[in-house]
Amino acid sequence: MDEKTTALCENFIYNRDVIKKVFRGESLLIYPVASNALTSHGFKADEAKLKECKKIIKKRSGMLSYLKGNVMTPFAANLSMKEDPLAHFEKVSSFYNVIKKKFNRSEYSAQLAIMLADNVDQADFERVINRGKEIYDLMKEQHPFLTNEQDSVLAGLLALSEKDNTDLIDDMEKCYDLLKIKFSSKSSIHKVSHVLGLTKGTAHNKVDHLNELYDSLRESGKKFGVNTDLSTLAAVSILDDDVERLRDTIIEIDGFLAKQKGYGLLGLDKKTRLMHAAMLTTDLYDTAQAAMATSSASAIAMAAAQQIAICIIISSSADAAGSSYAE
Repeated sequence: MDEKTTALCENFIYNRDVIKKVFRGESLLIYPVASNALTSHGFKADEAKLKECKKIIKKRSGMLSYLKGNVMTPFAANLSMKEDPLAHFEKVSSFYNVIKKKFNRSEYSAQLAIMLADNVDQADFERVINRGKEIYDLMKEQHPFLTNEQDSVLAGLLALSEKDNTDLIDDMEKCYDLLKIKFSSKSSIHKVSHVLGLTKGTAHNKVDHLNELYDSLRESGKKFGVNTDLSTLAAVSILDDDVERLRDTIIEIDGFLAKQKGYGLLGLDKKTRLMHAAMLTTDLYDTAQAAMATSSASAIAMAAAQQIAICIIISSSADAAGSSYAE
């Protein structure tokens, strides 16, 4: 690997281990996602600041608040990058209080508040969340059985798009219909269509590029997951580079991760590791660091893939726990 890729991967592992030290007992899946929040913005985890942010969340959130549920670890990582973590927490909290009235009270509402607080000014928040609810309702009309609480997060991201609502829905539907030809999991391609719908280009070109990358990895002996993982590969497929280079970068990073603690026999499986390699590939491109500052379609799409990953972790954690928060 070149120097830039090596540095990125080493920082990712360092961040993961520091976060794991501060937040013991979490799902093994949550640490890499929280680490990537820092890594994608070029930050190195600060143990003392993470502890400070953890205290802020626990002290300032209500007794049963979703803000200190399964989103707490990535939320603390997010806060640790802020000059004034307490002020940013208050912004997230105010957004959350509005969002949970628009959507069902859930950890996804908390997740949406965290995401929007990074990318929306207080003065523009009401317009964005109202548009997000409109988009969610349109998604529900198109796919009443596939659309669920997780999609409220994606609807909020879609509300940041420059496309109007009709164009967004039409583009997503075209992508969905094309994705069905190759992939069988309707739930998975439903979310992939949201990622692709955020970007420019024709539905045919976007889906073809994703298919080409998927097949290229498979031919190289790397079978990418087609369920929750596929949205991450979709985010890679929209990067401005050729398929062979993207494939080789994913494989290189996967090889690095394979040698790291946490990805062996007692750690995460090969498909999850490959998904993390794809996630880190997006971090190599400046778009990830620019994020919503430019409101670029590709940046929003990459953010969508990361938000989907958190949604899946929240869902699996909730199922495992067999309980939920009430506020």
